[in-house]
Amino acid sequence: VITKKTIYIHHTAGSHRPDWTIAGWNADKTSAGAKLPVATAFVIGGLSTSDKDASWDGVICRSFPEEKWAHHLGMKTTNNVTLNKESIAIEICNYGPITKSTDGKFYNYVNKPVPADMVVELAKPFQRYKFYHKYTDKQIASLKDLLLDLSTRFKVDLKKGIQPLLLQNKGFDAFLISKEAQAGKPGLWTHTNVRKDKFDCSPQDNLIAMIKSL
Repeated sequence: VITKKTIYIHHTAGSHRPDWTIAGWNADKTSAGAKLPVATAFVIGGLSTSDKDASWDGVICRSFPEEKWAHHLGMKTTNNVTLNKESIAIEICNYGPITKSTDGKFYNYVNKPVPADMVVELAKPFQRYKFYHKYTDKQIASLKDLLLDLSTRFKVDLKKGIQPLLLQNKGFDAFLISKEAQAGKPGLWTHTNVRKDKFDCSPQDNLIAMIKSL
């Protein structure tokens, strides 16, 4: 039995459909054709950026039993496997960084348009970007419910990790590299706490407020 010590929040860098995300993982193969064990236990659906389909908004899908594990951190450290084993990971369907064009319109990283009301402008750039695909209220509500449930069942203390940093008004810095996270300290973290090259999760007000409330 693996003892779970941490919960990690990610975003998918993809569309609003959690089932598509999971199907993509199921199809992933190594260069030798073997199954690629990269996934998170849960994926939370969002709003479609193309037609605002809301049928998946806030819907939680389980891709594998949360007491098991898969690779989701991708760290180049000797404790990478241990950190993946000891954590439960959650993905939010979200494209991440958004670029504003000269004509004032917004585009995601695959150059597809994103409606202006689905974009959040941060107070200052985070990981070089000021605009991000907005986490929906239903996604945040579902994430909170899931975190509280997992915390109770697996005895993961949500008041450790990123929360105390936010309560100390560290702001955006709370989402940056943490030596404690990299060392496997227990609690709630985001992918950006262990990887400098990642954008998940971005420090949006609704996410920050929810984490503080846990």
